[in-house]
Amino acid sequence: MVEATNPDPIYLKHKAISVLFPYAVWQEQEGQHEMLNIFLQVAEISAQVGFMWHHIEPLVTRLLNADSPIPLKQAIILASPYMPWWQFTNGEYLIQLWAGAALEVPYTDNIGRSMVDTLLRVTYSDALLPHIPDDMWSWLNKLPPLNPVCWGRYWGTYQDVVQTIRTLGDIEILKSYFLLVWSEWDDLRPGGFFEMCISIRGDFSGVGMGDHRQDLLQHLDHVLDQLDLGLEFLQQHKPSLNVGDIWSMKDRYGRLKKILLEVDGQARVTTTGKIVYFFSVINHH
Repeated sequence: MVEATNPDPIYLKHKAISVLFPYAVWQEQEGQHEMLNIFLQVAEISAQVGFMWHHIEPLVTRLLNADSPIPLKQAIILASPYMPWWQFTNGEYLIQLWAGAALEVPYTDNIGRSMVDTLLRVTYSDALLPHIPDDMWSWLNKLPPLNPVCWGRYWGTYQDVVQTIRTLGDIEILKSYFLLVWSEWDDLRPGGFFEMCISIRGDFSGVGMGDHRQDLLQHLDHVLDQLDLGLEFLQQHKPSLNVGDIWSMKDRYGRLKKILLEVDGQARVTTTGKIVYFFSVINHH
């Protein structure tokens, strides 16, 4: 299954594969990582949102509890992007446990990737989004490298998600969010794109935001350069992409860049005006 190229047969067996997860977890506690690694690879290849069977919920609750050993919490966190959070009967409580467990597990890129991917996937649920602790969004600042196929990045650009992050009032988290979801691998949801345009004109305007704008512009240049490599190249890493996706992404990311350049230009004019005024006052006196 790990070597399979067609994810459909894997998903058809997702219930049976989920039954193997408890065994993989106990193997992990014994220091044997192979089984969990294989399980995670199969789940990723399935390319399905919520790959795991929702009946896994009691085990997830047990392993995320405060008295659970760190290796077991780590295993759950690594598997968290593949859980059907919106199908759990007590998803709000599980999110609280998950957030607490994340504070105890040593950080690695894999942990960061799983946390960010899961965090953005959970936002797809209107019922769960309000229950995400505000401090969880600081995980975005880790900027872990996300995979080309990343459902969190795909679902995490709806308008209410952008609005939620803007409401935090933390410009570093907001910038990190944009750096993570602006990608050659995924288009932006229309409402989220509209909200991002508003955010650039409002949250990133002014003289003091110059460095943040430059970081975003540099990232957009990279994304647009990758898109210019063409569909055939990009499909090597994400076969589901099509010509329409590329066209839409070039359009939206190009428009974001244009707005950033406009805002940056306005800030420079304002700065120049202030400098001219300052010297005119000095010369007058």
